[in-house]
Parts: sequence; structure tokens; C-alpha cells
Amino acid sequence: MKMTDVSIDRPVFMTTVALAVLVMGLMGLMRLGVDLFPEVSFPVVTITTPYPGAGPEEIEAEVTRRVEDAVASINGVDEVRSYSREGVSQVVVMFELEVDAGEAAADVRDRIAGIQGQLPEDVLDPTITRVDMSALPVVTYSVKTTRSSMETRLFIDDVVRPALERVDGVGTVNVLGGAEREIRVELERRAIESLGLPLTQVAQALRGESYDLPAGRLTAGTREVGLKAVSRIHDPKELEEVVLMTGPHGTQIRVADVGRVLDTIVEMRTLTRVDGVPSITLDVQKRGGANTVAVVDGVEAAIAELEGALPEGMTIVKIIDNSVFIRQNLAELNEALLLGGLFAILVIFVFMLDWRSTVISAVALPVSVIATFFVMWMFGFTLNIMSMMGLSLAIGLLIDDSVVVRENIFRHMERGEDPVTAARRGTGEIALAVMATTFTIVAVFGPVAFTGGLIGKFFREFGITVSAAVLVSMLVSFTLDPMLSARVTKAIEPDHHERQRKHPILGPMVALLDGLDRLYVGTLRWSLHHRKTVALGALLAFVGSIGLTSLMGQEFNSRGDQGSFTVQLELPAGTSLAETDRVTSQVEAMFEELPEVVTIATTVGKDGVGNLSSIRVLTTPKSQRERSVAQIMEDMRPRLMEIPGLVFTMREAGMGGSSSSLEEAPITLVLRGPDYERLGIFAQEAFEMVRATQGVRDPGITYKPGRPEQSLLVDRERAADLGISFATVASTLRLAVEGEVVGQFREGEHECDIRVQLRPEDRGSWEELGGVPLPAKNGSLVALDDVTRHHQSTTPATIQRLDRERQITVTANVVGRSLGEVVADITQRMPALVPDPSYGFELAGEAKRMKETFTNLGIALGLSILFIYFVLAAQFESFLHPLTIMLSLPLAIVGALVGLFLTGFAIGMPALIGIILLMGLVTKNAILLVDFANQRRDQGKGILDALLEAGGTRLRPILMTSAAMILGMLPTAIGQGEGSEFRAPMSIAVIGGVVTSTLLTLVVVPVFYVWIDRLTLRGRRERKAAKQAAAAGE
Repeated sequence: MKMTDVSIDRPVFMTTVALAVLVMGLMGLMRLGVDLFPEVSFPVVTITTPYPGAGPEEIEAEVTRRVEDAVASINGVDEVRSYSREGVSQVVVMFELEVDAGEAAADVRDRIAGIQGQLPEDVLDPTITRVDMSALPVVTYSVKTTRSSMETRLFIDDVVRPALERVDGVGTVNVLGGAEREIRVELERRAIESLGLPLTQVAQALRGESYDLPAGRLTAGTREVGLKAVSRIHDPKELEEVVLMTGPHGTQIRVADVGRVLDTIVEMRTLTRVDGVPSITLDVQKRGGANTVAVVDGVEAAIAELEGALPEGMTIVKIIDNSVFIRQNLAELNEALLLGGLFAILVIFVFMLDWRSTVISAVALPVSVIATFFVMWMFGFTLNIMSMMGLSLAIGLLIDDSVVVRENIFRHMERGEDPVTAARRGTGEIALAVMATTFTIVAVFGPVAFTGGLIGKFFREFGITVSAAVLVSMLVSFTLDPMLSARVTKAIEPDHHERQRKHPILGPMVALLDGLDRLYVGTLRWSLHHRKTVALGALLAFVGSIGLTSLMGQEFNSRGDQGSFTVQLELPAGTSLAETDRVTSQVEAMFEELPEVVTIATTVGKDGVGNLSSIRVLTTPKSQRERSVAQIMEDMRPRLMEIPGLVFTMREAGMGGSSSSLEEAPITLVLRGPDYERLGIFAQEAFEMVRATQGVRDPGITYKPGRPEQSLLVDRERAADLGISFATVASTLRLAVEGEVVGQFREGEHECDIRVQLRPEDRGSWEELGGVPLPAKNGSLVALDDVTRHHQSTTPATIQRLDRERQITVTANVVGRSLGEVVADITQRMPALVPDPSYGFELAGEAKRMKETFTNLGIALGLSILFIYFVLAAQFESFLHPLTIMLSLPLAIVGALVGLFLTGFAIGMPALIGIILLMGLVTKNAILLVDFANQRRDQGKGILDALLEAGGTRLRPILMTSAAMILGMLPTAIGQGEGSEFRAPMSIAVIGGVVTSTLLTLVVVPVFYVWIDRLTLRGRRERKAAKQAAAAGE
């Protein structure tokens, strides 16, 4: 090869090129970001529209439906989900993955701007947010203090949050908990009734206070002076002097005459605490694309600087740090990379028994790895679990090419050739086989890197990293290895092998290798004479391994033990915040008793809903406890079930401790239909079926009997006679109960709301609200209960919709069985529960992602096999001989499935990736065997003799590369550190597949080689005979 010749003839040039590659690789490594997952752009946009005081059904009708209609027709929309809750509408628009997230958000903004005029007047401005999966909370702090809650919150908003948001890479800092100041004007119902003063008139009068209005400018000669009407108050008590109306005798009625002004705090609808102590939490969220580890380090430095400025009695404590998992996971991968490399180098020495060969082959590993870092940087990748996993799994691959080339050069030197000649001939002889093996691996990972859907986005870095690494390794084996072999090694003396035999340490190794050679050649000779027996044995092994799949189950992905879990609590609709707080404290006390628990972070009134709460439980590292997180949760379930009326769900944290709201339960069953009440009946039956299914835990249903609600019905005929509109009735009622913000009070640089509403004691029941006056025509006043009637009813706590149709969702966790087994049971039973064709159901959540992932990986596997065939056909210039080599593919599946079965892993995404990886790995051995046999046959040898020589000659490199691959992946397979649950199935599948494919390939491939060769020969003879017959006929 020209490349090899240049490297051998110009060693200084080759050395400088290698050093330059190392320098560029190190530069790339220093510039690579560090994160948990690859940066993936999800085109998901949320529209959150607050509607204070409105119930779910009103919000659905007045807000949610209009927003859905506006965004549903945007090009590229895949799915529209909506959630109508008390006081807020949330619409989630999911676009197809190919849509640009920025353009999607811009389109949504344009559509929402076009309908804002159609929304009710009291609706607040919608907030449009683009979801960024990589912009998740990376660290959470708790602020504990002996000072007042309002003072602490003010200090955080003024000092702490701005300091953290200035850290490079920080996106936002969300503050949860703490009291916020509010100026509240509380009106006495009897006073305004006696005076005939409408609430709307009070609000209008107060709305005209506490703001300054620019009035233009005055010009006096050569000067201009700005003009401003000043009405802003400087003390909340000034509001008491605001004139509301003038009485019949000229008496002025002021705020103080009908109510009181309070300098107080916003009504608390959410409570937060850490380890039972009320606190304020800070969630630091990084920007998309920012380096998680660097962001956390920067935030930690900022917190350290703030410690000196904290008021006395205030401390900031870190409770959740998602960078810890990333650091530990990368440390585990680095350790696996190092150990795998050392094991692979040890294998080379054991088989070649030559330290120079070991050093030369070992040089390929760091050069290939470091050069790959430069490629990763060029592609904009980061050091994350996918790219690093690609490198750790490729550790055996990276040394394979060097081993094969060096072994062939060494074999030529053993024949007596000088190092330079052996380097040229040995590399040239093996070059096409090495290229074929490398391109088969690229052919495997190309489809994986560009697989469709979400899985393709996550595995792009994995596939490209492995492909780049093996391509670099191939170039190193064609350049650096032959140059070092020609310049560093010495000629092998004729008695070299004999002296090794007599060596006290090397002698036994030589005897073992020679014995293996003789054993294999004998086995191969027997196999070639008993071809049908060998083929039948291989077939039975394959069929038997496929049968194991029915015993293994399927799962999407193992969450692993991240040392934390979340407990979601729900009490009956209508439960007060105080009662929810009491029950939540009871649950907290149960978890505080556990020796494994370190921290408990609690939110009562989750999302502002009084009957919901959330508890985040953090445990000691898994190496320091006997029970896993899953076992802790399973042990606690019976205790929680003893609490009356409590519905709970426990979920392990995702990778890196993530608790994203976008995560769905393993079982998520979505039912849709036109009539909500009938849909509820179907959903309740489905819920009971899911709950009775073996392996199901924490079943839940979004369909609830409903929260209590007083429905107010307006007598439209009487109201019309009196000149009272429904809007007047609704706005007066909301003003009385929920209150209305009528202005802002500014003190220094701080602002707070001014709210007007009835006193708490005047708005506790309908009897107290019925006398509230309404303005009628001709200036008269009418009591609220004169034009309305009311009745007790219930309304759903949350109304969910999917693609503009109401839905009910049944969710559950899976424990003790695989996800695939539980899904199969549910799918089989569901059609009988929903007989009406106008109602439908579908599985979402992890079950849906598992199906999509298996489909996409199946397509990738099929494409990989097809591309492997193309590469082999081009290599051997034959359409039939590639089939001989590809027989090693099913032989590899035997070991992969057996390995997974014996270690107790189900078939999931990591295992499937390992099987796809095998498709490229196991063909390497068959290529080396068939390529050498073809060379000997071209030299005139018979087919059996050629195969026997090929087997004896290629046994050592085949065993070396297989052993290097197995030992290279062994640290990953047996690792017990962070993230090992995700990596282990992949490595075990690869190790099992390499073991069986190596053993079976060495005997099965030669057998089928004979059959296919004879089939090819027969075809040639038939074609030749046909031509001769045609010629004779002419």
C-alpha cells in the first residue's frame, strides 16, 4: 500500500503526523463539554394561560379549546395535549422531530397573538415556552432561616437569584416557597350593602390610584420640561383615604369607611420544606447546550461568595446535585476504558509473547482514542453517557486492527524476513481484510447514527463516535504500526521459537498455544468431514436461544438506582391545603424512620392544587446501603396504603436524578371518546383491570368524582330587565371571592400587588355572598341573589384533552415483571372493555416508547445487515461468499441471548444496541478466515487444505481480537457504579455474542464455505456446459 510505504520510508514524517494528531485530539478533549445526554432539540411548545378564579370546565370552554383550535393547524404539529385545571390552562404542542424548535415556537406565538382578543377579559397574558430537554434543573438549594418568610424571599429575589443568574451557562433560577408581599384592601360586606356600593365601583376607584401618568411636555423659551400627573401612593395607609363615592348629603365615602388596608402576604397555596423545616428552594436551570458540570461548579462558587453577605441566621444548603451522577458516571466509564485497554494489551502479550509487539499494538489505543476526541469536537459532541459509552464499548475494536496487522507482520518475521520487508508484505497481505472488517463496523453504526425518531437523536453521537474511532484505528494500523514494526523491532532469530519453549515463564504459554493450534486443527478437520452434524448443531443452538426470549421479557430501559425517588400524593378532590399538609407530614415521618434516607424535600399544594403534594426522597449512595431504591419503595407501599383516602405513586428518578415533568409512567393507558361520563365508566373498568394485573404497582386514574363546586345560574330574563349582564355578575363574584389586582405599590426598587376583595369572614358561604350589590340600570342596585340561583355540584379537578378530544389516562408502575409482559396482558384484555367503536384507547408512556424504539432499532438492524452484505460482496467480488461470513451473525445472537438470560436482564434498548454492535464485530473473525482461505486457493491449494491452513494460521489473531474485545468490555459488564444498569446489558450481550461466535465461527463458517464453494462451482459448470451445448448446436 502506498500509505504504508510512505510511513515506512519516512519515519520522521509519520512520527510528526502522529504527534500532531495527538495534539489536536488533546485540544479537542479540553474543549469538549460535559453533560449527561447529547443535546437534543425537542420541538415542544407549551402555552400556559392563567385565568384566576375560573374552574376547569370554564377554562376548557373559554380558553383551552380556543388555544387548541389556533395551534392545531400549524404545519408539522404531531400532537396537541391540554390540561385545564383550576385557574390555569396549559396546552402542550408536540411537533414532528424534524421541525425546527425555534420556528415552531414562533409559529405558536403568531397564532396565540391572533386569538388573544377572543379570550375573556380577566384572562392573563399567555406564556409561551419552548421545552428544552437539555435545559433542566441541575442543582437545587434550600434556604433555611430564622428570619421572616417575606424578608427571606425578598433577599433571595434581590441578591441571591441575580447572583446565580449571572453565572455563565445558567438559564433561569426558579424560586419556590416563601411569602411575597401584597397590599390587600378587604371590604366589609354589610358596609358596602348598606351604602349600595358596587364592588366594581370600588375596584375602579382604586385602579385610578398608585400610578403616574406622563402628560407630555411644556416648552418655555429654549427649555422643555416633562409633564407628569402623579398619583402614586407612598404608604399603604394612603389607600384608606381614597374616595369611593359621595353620599346624598355630600358626605364622602372613603375606603376606611367600608373596609381595611392590610400590608400582608399573598395567600399561600403552596408550602415547601426540607427535612420537615419550612424553607425556600432554588432550582437552578442551565441553558441549552451549557456544560452541566461547569455550570454547577460556577453556581457553587457563586454560593460561596454569597455566604459572607447572608443575613444572620440564614444558610443556603445544597440538597440535589445532578452533576454528581454525571461525574460518577464518567469516572466509571473512564475506569472501564483504562481497565479495558490494559486487559487488551495483556492479551496481546500472552498470545504473541513479544514485548515489542505488545508495545507497538498498545500505541494504537491512545492514538485512536485521543484522535477520536478531535472528531467529536468537530461534530459538536459532548462527553456524555452516549459518546463515552461508544468509546468504552469500542475499546476492544480500537486495538483489533493493530493486533491483526502486527500479528501478520510478526508471522512474516518468524519466516525469516527482515522487519522492513515483513512490515510491507504483512500489511499489504492483510490490508483488504482489515478494511473490510472496519467498513462492516461503519456499515453497522451508520444506520444506528441516523435512525429515525427519538432513539436516532440520542444514538447519533454513539454511532458516529464508534465509526470515527474504528476509522482512525484502521489508519493507524496502516501507517504507525508498520512504521514502528520496521524501525523498532529486530529480526527474529531462527531458534527464537525453540528458546521460547525452554523459557521458564514463556514456555508453558507457548505449549498452551501450540496445544490450542493442534486441538483446533483436529476439530476443524473432523468438522469438515461431518458437515451435516456441525450444521445441525449450530441450527439447534440458534433455535434454542430464540426460545429463551419467551422467558426473558422486554423492557424499554433500566432506570437503575440513582439514589432518589419521588412520591406523589393525592387526597380526595376538595381536600383543604391544611388537611393535605397534615397527611403529607404523616408520610414524611414514615420515610424519616428509614436508615437509608438522607434528605426529604416536600412540596404541599403541588401546582397550586390543594389536594396534591410531592415528596422527593434522597438516599445514601447504593454502595453504602443494603436495600436498593426499588426495594425501599416496595417495602413502603403497604404502609402508605394504610392511610385512608390517600392515592400515591412512587417513581424512581430518571438518569442523573432527573424528575422532569415530561417523564411518563411505564404503563400509560389513554382512553378517548365523545361523552365524558361514558368514557369515565370505560376508564374505571380499565383501571380495575390494570390494578388486577400481575406486576402492577401504584395504579392511578385521572378521572375523579370531581371537586365540590357551587354553580351559579343567572336568571337571564330578570337580569336583562334590570340591565345586568352575565359578565357583570361573573366579574363581581370573582372580585368578591378571588379578588382583583387593581394596581402596584412601589417601595424603593420593589413592587407588590394591590388586591381588593371581601374580608375572609364575608366570603365563606353563599349566604354571605348573596347580598353583594350589583349595579343595575338607572343607577339602582340589586342584590346578587335576586338575579341568580345556585346549587351544589362537582367538576373535574383536571380536564385532559388529546388532539382536541377529552381523554382519561390510567397509569401504573411495573415491579417484578418485565414491561413487555404486563403490556401484553393489558393489550389482550382492553378490547373487551371498550366495545363501542366510537371510543378508543392507546398505550403511551414507556410502553409506547419501547415499541417505537424496538421498531426503529429493528430497521437499523436490517439496514446494518444489508450494508454488511454490500461491503463483503465488494470485498470478495462475489454474491455468495458473503453469505458464508454472515452465518456468524445468528451464531452471535446465540451467545447474546444466553448471556442476557443467565444474568437476568430483559431484552431492552441497551441489549438491542449490543446485538447490533455484534453484527459488525463477529464478521471480523469470519473475514480473516475466509480471506486467507481465498488467498491460498488462488495459489492453487485445494479447498480443504486451504481451510485447514487458514484455520491454523488465523487462529491466533482471531483468539487475540476476541479475547481483547471480551476483556475490554468486562469492566463495563461487571461494573457496579453509577449508570451501570444502563451499560451492563449492552456489554453482556456483546461478550456473550463474541464468545459463541468465535467458537462456532471457527468450525461452522468453514463447513458452509465448502457447501457454498461447491454450489458456486456447480453453477459455473452448468453455465459452461450450456455454452458448449449452444455452440455445438450452432
